[in-house]
Amino acid sequence: MGFRLIHFNCVRPLGSFTHENPYVMTFLSILPRIFADADKFEGLHYHEHGLRCPDESWRTYTDAFPYPDSWRAPEVSTMAVWRSFEDLKAFTYNGRTHPPGMRRLGQEIDRSDGPGFVMWWARRGERFTLEDGFQRLQHLRRHGSSDYAFSLDQPAPRPAVA
Repeated sequence: MGFRLIHFNCVRPLGSFTHENPYVMTFLSILPRIFADADKFEGLHYHEHGLRCPDESWRTYTDAFPYPDSWRAPEVSTMAVWRSFEDLKAFTYNGRTHPPGMRRLGQEIDRSDGPGFVMWWARRGERFTLEDGFQRLQHLRRHGSSDYAFSLDQPAPRPAVA
């Protein structure tokens, strides 16, 4: 049984999470194009998206609003299952929509909580929720890279097939 690379990405926009925030509106308008490109990318097996709210509930992008004024912005999250590091890098850095979209929005992200993404190797067929990804990111932020949760700067090697 082979292993797949799981990647969980999480960003929190600066400012209020409203239709009046230009970052929020740009971000939400770019996402469908990025997701459509991802669906056509051979090295990507699966992707899921959501918003983790301050009360620890999850919303989809389609039910994001109304969003309470009293809450800080949500953790805008994506979890993807990749064939390899090379495929992840190819889509992230060379894809048609992802690189320009992220360059455009990169200055509007709150990075105060630490790393914004985490990776781990999982056996083919294992299932994870967005909350599982969020918890692995918290582990990386607290403990640094390990086989359980690692960064692109300190990746763990793909486990040997047993």
